[in-house]
Amino acid sequence: MGLTINDNRLLWSNVLKVCQTKTSGLKNIYESYFKKTFLNSVQDDTLIVGVENASTCTIIKNSFSDIFSAAVYEVTGSNFKLLFVPLNELTQKSNKNDYLKDIPTYFSSTNILQKQFTFSNFVEGPSNKHAKTAAMYICGSLGDKYNPLYIQGHSGLGKTHLLHAIGNQIKQNSPEKRILYVTSQDFVNEYVNFTKNSTASVSLEEYIRTFDVLLIDDIQQLRNKEKTLDYFFNIYNYFIANNKQIVITSDCLQNELIGIPERLITRFLCGLTASITTPDFQTCKEIFLKKCEFNSINIQNISDEVIDYIVTNNSSSIRSLEGIILQILFKTTTNPDIVLTFDELKDILHIENFSIDNNKKTDANKIINVISTYYSIPTDQLTGNTRKAQVTLARQIAIYLLRDVLDMTYKEIGKIFSNRDHATIIHSINKIEELLKTNTNVQNVVNSIKQKIA
Repeated sequence: MGLTINDNRLLWSNVLKVCQTKTSGLKNIYESYFKKTFLNSVQDDTLIVGVENASTCTIIKNSFSDIFSAAVYEVTGSNFKLLFVPLNELTQKSNKNDYLKDIPTYFSSTNILQKQFTFSNFVEGPSNKHAKTAAMYICGSLGDKYNPLYIQGHSGLGKTHLLHAIGNQIKQNSPEKRILYVTSQDFVNEYVNFTKNSTASVSLEEYIRTFDVLLIDDIQQLRNKEKTLDYFFNIYNYFIANNKQIVITSDCLQNELIGIPERLITRFLCGLTASITTPDFQTCKEIFLKKCEFNSINIQNISDEVIDYIVTNNSSSIRSLEGIILQILFKTTTNPDIVLTFDELKDILHIENFSIDNNKKTDANKIINVISTYYSIPTDQLTGNTRKAQVTLARQIAIYLLRDVLDMTYKEIGKIFSNRDHATIIHSINKIEELLKTNTNVQNVVNSIKQKIA
C-alpha cells in the first residue's frame, strides 16, 4: 500500500473523525490521547502511528487501541495492525521491526478482562451481598479510603467474577483508566522471566506503575516467594501512596496467610475486607438458572427435582455447577428433545448405586446449607473435622436436626459428617437436647433454622 504523505494525512484525518465520534462525550480524552496522533508510515499490513510521548503511547496501547483499530477498519475496510510509537523514537528507527524490539510485552496474554463477568449478571444473595456492594462502591471511588479492597472466600464462590466485574465497570465509567488484571501465578511468572532475560527499556515495575488499578487474584499463591514478594511490596506501596486502587482476592483472611510477610499482611488489613461465604440454596439455584440461560439451555427440559438435586449437592462451589452445566449442555446439544430426569442425571454425572432416597438426601443437604449460611461456615468445614467452638456447635445442631426432622439413622448421619461413628452422633444429639432445655440462644437458633427449612 504505497501512500504519499498527503494520503497519510487524509487517511488519518478520517480515522480521527471516526474516533471523535466513538468518544463522543469524552472531549478531554479525545483531546489528550487521540487528536495529537498522526500516521507516520504504512509498512506491509502495519500502520506506524506517531504519538506525542512515551507515557501517552503506553496509555493508548493499553486503553484505546481497540477504538483506533475499529476506526481504521471503518475507514479502510482492512484489518491493519497498529503500531504506536513515541515521537522521539520515530527518527531513530527505520522499520517496524526496529520499533517492536523495545515494546514491553509484560502480561500480554494474561491481562484480559472477561467481558461476560459483570455486576449485572452476578447473582446476589446473603453470602456475597457485602462483597458485591464493596466492589461496586470502589468503582466510583478509586484509591479512596477503601484501599486495598480485600475479597476473601473459598475457591469457586465468585471472587474472580467480582474482580473482572470491577475492571469492566471501571472501564465503562472511566475509559481512560488503565487496569491491570493478573493472577498471582501470572505475577510470579512475569517476575521470573523479567529477572532472567528481560532486555526491554522499561522495567516490569515501571510498567506496572503506569496502571491506575491493580486487580490481583489469589494472593495466597505468592506464599514463600520471597524475592517476588519483595518486588510486589514496592509496587503495592507505590499504588497506595499515589491513590491508585488495589483489589486483592484470597481464599483466606489476611491473618491466615501463611508464607506472606507480616509487613504485607498489616497493609492488607488497613483496607476494606469483604468475605464471600457458601451461598444458600435459593441463591445457588438462581446462579444455576442464570448460567443455564447464558449457555442457552432450556430449563423447561430439566425437571424441578433434578435442578434441586444439582443445586443442593453443589452449593459449595460455583465451579462444580459450571462443570455440570457443561455436561448438560453437551447432552442437550446432541439430543435437543431430551427431558433430564434422575435417570439421565445418573448417566451425566456417572453416579453409581443411585438407590438413595433422593428426597431425604435433598432435605439433608438443605438443612446443612441453611446452617452453613446461618453461621457463615463453609459446608466442608461444617461436615469436616475442624474443632473450632463455633463450628462444633453448628455441626451438633445440624446432626440434631437431621435426626429430629428427617429421622435419619445414626449411620446415615455419620456418613454425611466425615464418617463419624455411632457414639459421636449420639453424643452430639444428646448435647443439643440438653442445651435446648436451658439455653435460650440455642432454642432460638434451632427454631429459626426449622422455619427456614420448613
